[in-house]
Amino acid sequence: MTQLSLGPALESGVNLLRGLTRRRTAVEAAHRTAAAWAEAHPLLEAQLVTSPRPGSPVVDYDLLIDDPSGGTIMLGVQGDDGTSWLVDHSTHWAAGYVLTVDGTHVSVSEAMLMLRSLTRPGLSPQEELVRFCVLRNAAEREDIGLAEIQAAADGFRRRRGLTSQAAMLEWLERMGMSAEAFHDHMTLTAKDQRFRARKRAELAPAYLDGHRDRFAQVRAMWALSDEPIEAAELDGSLGDRWDLRLTRARTWAGELPVPLREVPAGGSAGPVPYEGGFLTGRVLDRQEAVTDDATIEAAGAAAFEQWLADAAREARITWHWL
Repeated sequence: MTQLSLGPALESGVNLLRGLTRRRTAVEAAHRTAAAWAEAHPLLEAQLVTSPRPGSPVVDYDLLIDDPSGGTIMLGVQGDDGTSWLVDHSTHWAAGYVLTVDGTHVSVSEAMLMLRSLTRPGLSPQEELVRFCVLRNAAEREDIGLAEIQAAADGFRRRRGLTSQAAMLEWLERMGMSAEAFHDHMTLTAKDQRFRARKRAELAPAYLDGHRDRFAQVRAMWALSDEPIEAAELDGSLGDRWDLRLTRARTWAGELPVPLREVPAGGSAGPVPYEGGFLTGRVLDRQEAVTDDATIEAAGAAAFEQWLADAAREARITWHWL
């Protein structure tokens, strides 16, 4: 479907919304009607969203449709009842949401809390939020106990230095979060942790078999510098050079800077452009991957990140810009 052919579908969608009975008792029938409309327009992947008005039998509807050229179009029909747009929007189902991923909503306050602990190099805040939602959806059915919830809460407090009751209460007040809401958040966190651990263990063996070169154990050293340096200088002849950062590490081959990952034992690379400067490095030793606990754990972590990235790309995402 091209952009030019959306017109009739949009008009039909508006007519659909106008024909729906806006009473709570008619919501189920409205969804059936909308489902039939969606089947008639399969390329739009339409969703009907219901928004009951607080303290009222009236229900508002929005129709979300995929724009084939990119993005999501939201159709809504607002009655001329004399209520200002700002008042109506304050109770709109998406007024406090940042995004929805596969049916999971994220509010503005939840997003702010997530971003305090999520942001990692190479991922934007938007990507972090999407991955968070994908993980939460997948972990929803995990069965956990009070001990796991308490462990999640204890870990959360330790990481933020909230070691006293007074500090914890002050943090809750600053975040505008009740003790009950914090407990709910820790319950979800414990489920996430349980799912993450289980999924890592499930994925690790196959991932290691397919990426053994990545989990070779290496000893290497490399320098990041403003000006090119030669590999021979890494032997100790750097002299008075101060415009560099020297690293010596025992790690997995997959954790090395990209120019060094396939260098054999005793080999070197560089100087090559890297991260705005120049990289020169040498691999001192390389041992083939072994199937021990540490390697399985590292393979599981890498496999899980790959699974999460793939799931995020396949998710249905709707951003609610305020």
